[in-house]
Amino acid sequence: MRYLRKLNRGVLHDVWCETRWIYRHTRAYRKSILLFILIGLLTTLLSMVSAVLTKRLINSIIEQHGWHVLHNGILVVLFALFNIVFGAISSRYSAKINLRVSNDLRAEVFGVFMNTDWQALQQYHSGDLLNRINSDVSTVANSVLGWVPTLVVKTAQFVASLIVILYYDPTMALFTLLSAPVSILIAKPFVRKLRTFSKEMRTVSSEMMSFNEEAFQNAQSIKAFNLVDSFRSKLDQVQKIYYDTAMEHNRVSVLNTSLLSTIGMFASYLCLGWGAYRLWGGAIDFGTMVLFIQLAGYLSSALSALFRLVPTTIDCTVSAQRLMAIFSLPREPEADSAAVDAIRDADFSLRIEDMSFSYQDRPTTLEHFNLEVAPQEVVAIVGQSGSGKTTLFRILLGLLQPDSGSLTLVSGENTVPVSPATRSLFAYVPQDNVIFSGTVADTLRLVRPSASDDEIYAALRVACAEDFVRDLPDGINSQMSERGSSLSIGQNQRLAIARAVLADAPILLLDEVTSALDLETEEQVLQNIAALPNKTCIISTHRPSVLSLCDHIYKIQDKRLQAVEK
Repeated sequence: MRYLRKLNRGVLHDVWCETRWIYRHTRAYRKSILLFILIGLLTTLLSMVSAVLTKRLINSIIEQHGWHVLHNGILVVLFALFNIVFGAISSRYSAKINLRVSNDLRAEVFGVFMNTDWQALQQYHSGDLLNRINSDVSTVANSVLGWVPTLVVKTAQFVASLIVILYYDPTMALFTLLSAPVSILIAKPFVRKLRTFSKEMRTVSSEMMSFNEEAFQNAQSIKAFNLVDSFRSKLDQVQKIYYDTAMEHNRVSVLNTSLLSTIGMFASYLCLGWGAYRLWGGAIDFGTMVLFIQLAGYLSSALSALFRLVPTTIDCTVSAQRLMAIFSLPREPEADSAAVDAIRDADFSLRIEDMSFSYQDRPTTLEHFNLEVAPQEVVAIVGQSGSGKTTLFRILLGLLQPDSGSLTLVSGENTVPVSPATRSLFAYVPQDNVIFSGTVADTLRLVRPSASDDEIYAALRVACAEDFVRDLPDGINSQMSERGSSLSIGQNQRLAIARAVLADAPILLLDEVTSALDLETEEQVLQNIAALPNKTCIISTHRPSVLSLCDHIYKIQDKRLQAVEK
């Protein structure tokens, strides 16, 4: 009992929990998995029948029974062809299901990423998240048709071969069975080591992907700061850690597989030797000896496949564990979408009452905030860098949740708490002007897929971007480089403003959005935005030129919000 309790708390218990998670998240494919297993079992059965028929064919040839030779020869060929056909069907079916499982699981993980609490997700580097959604998802998807089905089919192959051997020679069956407990005793010490190394491999693999992703995203800065040699040196360090970890993992894996394969080979040769001894003594005929040779091959193949499942199982369950860690993160709070729809076309004000906020494990950022923004007002939020202006916008967008106080949208008697569901009522222009790959039209239509070309040009006109877009080779259908690198910072800034205008949301959140514009263009853009009908605008800025267009100005100082006279 003490051993069982220890087992429950150990590695096998973790593997069991992770395996349940894998099949719980692929339950839609249970019938497909079962069909795949049945095809594998049928192939195994055909192999056993083919081996027995081969024995009969050889004995018929030796005994020179012409009709039996023809009959058994035809059957051997037919069963061999059936085996080939079912093998091809199995391979094709496996690829089809594997791709579907991989796509579905990747989509599910992507959905979890997008709906996870933003602050909780920040503890992971984006390179690590990429590694999880690509490498770990692929590993788990491959295991769905590569682990349990292989375990079932290869175990059935081993048992079927053993039964046939037992029928012809019980002593040989005993030799075969002796290899099983020896294999378990040898494999047991390797399981924990392989699991530890598998986790380390995932960690260093994520570190390498994170380094590469960060380097590629900042290639311009790396060159501009003359840091190419420095980053190359850092890459060598990351690769050395990866190499050392991979080689140590490979050493343990090879040693484990080699020892287990040696046992399987020894059992196979023992059966072969015993069969040769029985043939020499005249206890069996030549056909039975050939049967034993085939069955010894099946036994060796089955045992090798089962032994290879040890590192494969560990790898896939470690990947499952890494995905489970993401699935366990807190989700964004759910909200009443119907209540949001009820005020979407109405005039509503934004009300913040006694709100405080702090990031995880950090001092309070915002304290006892009170603010009310009436419909169609233009409000400026000013303050030193790091005072909390961008944090306030993140809270308004439902990306962060306040520690205390309330944020509500008020329309008459309707009061709707600010949440992820109210995000659709805001159009946001961040400081870093996020521009996605594709054409100019593609990046604008992300917020409003049904927008016509005329509506796109109207939004570009508001952002003072129409002229330079029309000068592009294909106008709004011109391709842009990744992150808008083919355009200037000011041009990207105006495209980001145009995208927010096209979204046609009641509230515009502009976070330092004119910092890269000259004063004349900045004034024209802000005048155009202020002239938009039925728009409430909240602007975070450092530039005094913006303030003249605002109805109210507020300053964040000492973590609190104070009204400032114009």
